[in-house]
Amino acid sequence: MPGPITPATYKLSLTTTQADAAEIALENFGATIWATQDDKTGGTRFEVYFDTPPDISALHLPPDAAPVVENLPAKDWVGESQAGLPPITIAPFYLHGQHDAPRGGGWRNIEMQAATAFGSGHHGTTQGALALLSAHLKRHHPRHMADIGCGTGVLAIAAAKSGVRHILASDIDPDAIHVARQNMRRNQVASHITAFPATGMAHPQYRARRFDLIIANILALPLRQLADAFHRHLSPNGRVIIAGILTPQARRVIARYRAADLIVERKITIGAWTSLCFRR
Repeated sequence: MPGPITPATYKLSLTTTQADAAEIALENFGATIWATQDDKTGGTRFEVYFDTPPDISALHLPPDAAPVVENLPAKDWVGESQAGLPPITIAPFYLHGQHDAPRGGGWRNIEMQAATAFGSGHHGTTQGALALLSAHLKRHHPRHMADIGCGTGVLAIAAAKSGVRHILASDIDPDAIHVARQNMRRNQVASHITAFPATGMAHPQYRARRFDLIIANILALPLRQLADAFHRHLSPNGRVIIAGILTPQARRVIARYRAADLIVERKITIGAWTSLCFRR
């Protein structure tokens, strides 16, 4: 996922060729994880951010991983990020900061501010999910959508600006929900989106509901774990769009969704990341 815009003061870094095993180990920390492809080694570089010094003594990592913990300098992370983020165009969506002017001519403008949550739109995962959403909306008109791991709410906001009128957006991080609600109000779509903290789809809001569209931009491991839940909550003609998958992990994710009776309809690769759209 994209680098965090956060007041974190400690960073754990490591590179490994066994991304799945490392992801499982790091997920147990419950902290902010950033994964990128390491072109030099062909492996995956993980960075995990903490507010307090992490105890990694019980961290069971792959043999080729060499974790390093460092103290981050005090910086205005939000200010730096806002200053360095240019607008992003994923037609018909135009993502911009408060310091950038919106575009006319039918563009769906989404104003996003740097904050303590993922989802500025500048990472290949978010861009892949937006591109798949754009392609889907050219032929389909979903009314009910779920955004799992919504971060700053950019995907839910994009859907609401495209006419989706009933959206549930959830994230495991309460800070992300706070930021998402602010962005939804800023973009004048809050009346169409209900945002709340949740782990996956384990929340009363999701119980007994079916969705025309489910979107999840998280990580490969939780995406595999959620395959059955997504199938269970998907309407007969619905679609599932997932992102946050390093390309070497895509085959295992696709196989897991095929086992849940979901097949790939469309695939997009941006940089090191693959995003997928599934149907029944």
